Amino acid sequence: MKKEEALQHLHDNTFLPALAESVAALERYFQENKDQLVREFVESFRQMLLHVEFMQNNQELPPVGFIHFSLLRTTVLDRTHTFLIEGYTEQWYWEPVECYARYEAAWALQEASKLISLLDERRKMYMGIIQATDVEFMVLKEMELFGQFVTALARVAIPGAIQLPEYQQIRKADRLYIRVGEFKDISEVVYIEERIKREEKESISLLGQPKGTFCTHETFAHMDLPRSNVDALDLRYCDFSGSNFADSQFRVCILFGTRWVSSKLPRTDFSHSLLCDADFRHADLSGAIFSYAEGQGVSADELHRVPGLLGVQFAYADLQGADFRHSRLYHANFHGANMRNAVFLEKDRERFALSETQMQQIEWRTE
Repeated sequence: MKKEEALQHLHDNTFLPALAESVAALERYFQENKDQLVREFVESFRQMLLHVEFMQNNQELPPVGFIHFSLLRTTVLDRTHTFLIEGYTEQWYWEPVECYARYEAAWALQEASKLISLLDERRKMYMGIIQATDVEFMVLKEMELFGQFVTALARVAIPGAIQLPEYQQIRKADRLYIRVGEFKDISEVVYIEERIKREEKESISLLGQPKGTFCTHETFAHMDLPRSNVDALDLRYCDFSGSNFADSQFRVCILFGTRWVSSKLPRTDFSHSLLCDADFRHADLSGAIFSYAEGQGVSADELHRVPGLLGVQFAYADLQGADFRHSRLYHANFHGANMRNAVFLEKDRERFALSETQMQQIEWRTE
């Protein structure tokens, strides 16, 4: 057997099944321990902020424009399982200042180390054809599958983390990005803070772009834009928190991971939109329309859990009279939400996670 054949055999018969099991185990752990993981993440973030403040007080660090959580692949090999947290000015890598802390991520990365150990044992069956470095490379190529859980955790934790007094005290650039990803490589934005509030005229222009336009990771927080007509835009991971979009339309939009916390959205139309991981906690959604809205995960394969890992959040929202007919928001969190006279289809009665009180408040219809 040639080396290429041996590697392919190991990959198909051992690696892929074990990788699927590892990702599934990690998802279970993430869901079952999310609250504790959030607390630990926020504490690591707080320690980083203290270091930023110390350096700024000593005139060693200008206003921060980037806080970057970087997966360190070498720590999977040496079993230290660490993310590097770095603080940068608005020039990012082009104005390097050594400001960093560490986030211990064994909960996510140790599954990759276990996979390497398994493959290292199984490679011995191939009579020396496959080397230890070969199996390490096989696993490290798929590190995004483990890193996706840390990125998802950051999206959950950051809204609370930015409320820390330590975050309020540091000096920030006009625009601050918090990102998670590879060390000086591909990364994702999980939060943007605009220090200079965007003009509402500019926001209206962005939201009024032609169908199919990408307008992702933008900030529309604390805006007063009622009766907006937004049609078929890609708005994934935009922040609409605390804004007034009463009587607006967001029809056929991609709204993955959007934040609407405490927003005023009465009678707003979200029909036919993709709402995976959208956060509507404490929002006024009275009379809102969610007909044919989709909240399930839409990953290309079973190993990619994002979007869809965090679920749609309606906790403590006012959903009085909201229309959920023909929606696929079955795993949404309705904890503490006002569901009085909300409209659902009778055939979906068992599909939604609702309390007995909420079930009684709902208006169940046949069509």
